[in-house]
Amino acid sequence: MLNQVMLIDEDDVTLMICELRLKKSQFCKNVISFFSANEALTYYKNQILLPKNEQELPELIFLDLNMPEKSGWEFLEEFEQEIMPHIKAPQIAILSSTVDPKDSEKASYNPYITAFINKPLTTESLANFKAEIR
Repeated sequence: MLNQVMLIDEDDVTLMICELRLKKSQFCKNVISFFSANEALTYYKNQILLPKNEQELPELIFLDLNMPEKSGWEFLEEFEQEIMPHIKAPQIAILSSTVDPKDSEKASYNPYITAFINKPLTTESLANFKAEIR
């Protein structure tokens, strides 16, 4: 069981469903959710200012790609440049409704992305992903 998982998605219904699914399946102890990539980046920036023993960093991020303010790809770019040098890399799972095959292909080349899951997050997709977690 993971200690903490982060959800980033602009849709509050999706966040609620994902939170319930993660808790009900006992996938993790804690879930933190953000409606935008910028909110999640701010969270991380604040965490890396804390002493290492006080940081509460997620082991896994479920990331939507299509968000209005900043896309998931833009989040990843900024995250890799500004956050990753200061922390142990979390696993990142794309959780998206995209139908563009280029997104899946692009994700396969990113060393931090461990899964590409189609919305909605289901018990089956979560179980399959859980089996693959390193």
